[in-house]
Amino acid sequence: MTKLFRNIRFKLMEENKSGKYLKYALGEILLVVIGILIALSINNWNQTRLNKNLESQYLTRLLEDVKVEKLILESTLSYSKQVTAHAKDAIAVLENSPNADPDPVENLIDLYQASQLQDPASASSTYRELISSGQINLIQNENLKTSLIRYYQVDWSDGGIFSLENPYRKNLRGKMPDGIQSEIRANCNDIYLRSDKDLLFALPENCEITIDPNYAKSVVAELRQDESLKKDLRYIIGNEAGKQNDLQTEVIKLEELKALIESLIKA
Repeated sequence: MTKLFRNIRFKLMEENKSGKYLKYALGEILLVVIGILIALSINNWNQTRLNKNLESQYLTRLLEDVKVEKLILESTLSYSKQVTAHAKDAIAVLENSPNADPDPVENLIDLYQASQLQDPASASSTYRELISSGQINLIQNENLKTSLIRYYQVDWSDGGIFSLENPYRKNLRGKMPDGIQSEIRANCNDIYLRSDKDLLFALPENCEITIDPNYAKSVVAELRQDESLKKDLRYIIGNEAGKQNDLQTEVIKLEELKALIESLIKA
């Protein structure tokens, strides 16, 4: 085809038909421009199709992350409530309340379990990939893009009330006899609940330890005299209450995000 156009140009030039040559040249340029525009249009269409497919893949992955995140939040919230329950029983013991459990062995378990903490991690790998790769703009829905940034910009598991120190944990574990702590850890430590993509944690609802009741009673009596333990434990109870409020807020925000992603996938 190129050879044919060249031969026509040469023939027109040889015949000194400059007017016709000029019209032919303009026509040839126009054809080239049209060809380029068509090629660009096809390329843009193909790129748009690829971006749409990639966006769909990311939406599916974001939805999976949100589902895992919800499990993590619910597990963390449940764990916090377990710690709070032990802490409230433990403070009753330290304050010598009439409502305290009369069993000194159970008292020691409550005192120890109140010092437990969880170190959760947010399921945000897909969002972080979108940000680090600069592909966040593949998400065409501006509402979703804004919601993702607002939710994941501040990692709930790495700041706020989760970053506060736990003075009771260090205090209690520095004063409770090692033998008792070892016995509790061996029989009452975290249990692992495996989800599809992550490990979730919980405290056992019931556990039994082998400790002489009279020895347990003497240890409880000694710990009860320590005012710093009472102070630190009250702090932990308040801290866990604040943590639960924050987690419940995160669950609500996550439900809204989940509903938005699902609506876009179905669209």
